[in-house]
Amino acid sequence: MVTTRTATTTTRRRLTVGLVCLSVPVLGLSATGGPVLAADPTSTATSRGPWENYILAPESRQVRAESVYRTHGPVRNAAGAYGPDALVLESGSRVTLDFGVNVGGILSLDFGEVNGTARVGLAFSETSTYVGRESEASTGGPRGRDGTVWVDAEDGGTWTAPPRLLRGAFRYLTLVLDDDATVAVDDVVLHYTASPRMEDPRDYPNYFYSSSDLLNRLWYAGAYTTQLTTIDPSAGRAWPAPGELWDNSAVTGVGESILVDGAKRDRTVWPGDLGISQGTAFVSTGDTASARNSIMTAYAAQKETGELPYAGPQIGFYRSDTYHMWTLIATAEQWENTADLTWLRAVWADYLAGLGYIRAKADDRDLLFIDETNDTTHESRIPDGEESMANVLYWRVLTTGAELAERMRRPSLAAELRHEAERVRTAIGRYLWDGEAGALTWYPDRGDIHPQSANSLAVWWGLLDGDRADRALARLRSTNWVERGARTPERDNDLQLLFGSFELQAQLSGDREAQIAAVDLMKRQWGWMLTSPEGPQSTFWESLRESGKVVSSYQSYAHGWSTGPTRALTEQLVGIQPADGGSCWVVDPHTADVGSAEGRVVTAAGPVEASWRRDERVFRLETSTPAGSTGEIGVPVGGREVLVRMDGRPVWNSRADRGFDRPVRHDDGRLYIESVNGGDHVVTVTVLE
Repeated sequence: MVTTRTATTTTRRRLTVGLVCLSVPVLGLSATGGPVLAADPTSTATSRGPWENYILAPESRQVRAESVYRTHGPVRNAAGAYGPDALVLESGSRVTLDFGVNVGGILSLDFGEVNGTARVGLAFSETSTYVGRESEASTGGPRGRDGTVWVDAEDGGTWTAPPRLLRGAFRYLTLVLDDDATVAVDDVVLHYTASPRMEDPRDYPNYFYSSSDLLNRLWYAGAYTTQLTTIDPSAGRAWPAPGELWDNSAVTGVGESILVDGAKRDRTVWPGDLGISQGTAFVSTGDTASARNSIMTAYAAQKETGELPYAGPQIGFYRSDTYHMWTLIATAEQWENTADLTWLRAVWADYLAGLGYIRAKADDRDLLFIDETNDTTHESRIPDGEESMANVLYWRVLTTGAELAERMRRPSLAAELRHEAERVRTAIGRYLWDGEAGALTWYPDRGDIHPQSANSLAVWWGLLDGDRADRALARLRSTNWVERGARTPERDNDLQLLFGSFELQAQLSGDREAQIAAVDLMKRQWGWMLTSPEGPQSTFWESLRESGKVVSSYQSYAHGWSTGPTRALTEQLVGIQPADGGSCWVVDPHTADVGSAEGRVVTAAGPVEASWRRDERVFRLETSTPAGSTGEIGVPVGGREVLVRMDGRPVWNSRADRGFDRPVRHDDGRLYIESVNGGDHVVTVTVLE
């Protein structure tokens, strides 16, 4: 018999800092000392299943419109632009084609008979709100929208957009003819350029599927958003902006592909966006190379002082302590996802320089005092000082930095960072925790604002646990939630979708009430984006008005930082939380009020799969994890009298409060079965009569 023990901290976050791998990792060593990774997951398809119906990526890289959105003036056979007969435009006519979903790439037009001298105008829009003669804005600056591309129409000719006129995201294409002429358009074809490393954009190595149609749609919309924001680094945004139109032929990173912020705009590496999009790519398309290249792009722009950029080339902004730390956190997550020691060694000196740069800003109260305050996620630049999100980020840098130091065989540095992280945790509790409100304040002297960002990250990552975590989550729900989602008080109560993505992870990691609320938040905020008649109804927006209205022509409507549902549904609802590339893992489903869910994440060590189903009396979880790996399995037990079995054998009986045969841990309404070897397992929780 093995008695249960009560944990002192909760397992809330996907980066499972401190999880001990008891077995020898299945990864071998290459000649260079790095791990021998499994086959590139972007070339490993999932088994077939009903989830395939939710994939939004095109079946071919040659994409045509699905329908006609609207016409104006004398247009004949509008559907001929993608059908068997030619579309014919006459003077003063316009036709808007609808591709059905957001798409991106290089456009080509085939002309048929042309009578007269004519130019055809092209205008692109992600939203129905800004459909018209001019493209939405993507370049910034005082001139506003991007204008119209004018193409000489030649009898029997073909026009293909030059690389600079690649359009990263649009659902609607408007063709305009002003000249006194008639123009037949035989075909309009888009060469889809997103996710350049994927031979078949629909060939996902991972999947998610549940009993909720909406949750399925949300997961795949987030995956598709991340695909659109994965680009060839030679197809990024030129800066400064050109005098007219736009230019997407700039080199904005290293390697074959990079993960950028937005598909239409900015098409640039912003490290803060990786806080969500890096994990979304990993759990959906399995693409770790693009995130790695984005991180390498940031390191390539590192200053001699160790400072890392706020935005990569060609924008090349600096002076952001928060975005500096996001690069360091992304480095640790890249290790967790790949176990690529060769890569970690290659960036280690740069990482240490960045770590030293930020550690020097800790003050005599053991808090980080930021003085480089650029931060895209705040409406106004955050002031200098002991800002709470920055301090939560700093704690995360120190804890994950200690893990990396262990991997690099620097035990003294690891111990030093852990000791410092504990001092920072204590200082956050002393100076930033508002006991009356039950949440972290924005600054030590700003108890009027309890930020969505700091509180969500602190709960998700485990800095706040137990009662403080529950109170912080409840505070967010009671004070910030409105009809269309969760407001961000530190950003003038905008509905900020990066911070909202953090909150999804935090709420879904909480107790049952919080989990159910998290699903409600997905429906309110992200479900609205999929149904709003204004938006592309296939990708997630950069931010959202409280009214639910689109924000502006310049906003990105396919933005990687807003893909929180995809990460949260895999990492929290299904509960797959791999570590060290899969040689360690946690399967810890947080079921909310969903009837069933399943999914898979392909790690460097192999696939981690989980599937669960529940009714009023029985919860059944099936797991399949790589041979040679070790992890733990968590199941909800609540306050009921239950019997937990694994592979048919009892492991815990709540009436006797005892375990059988193997170590288990009882933790705030959940039971964790520890030291589980890789392979196939079935765990059931049965309510006792």
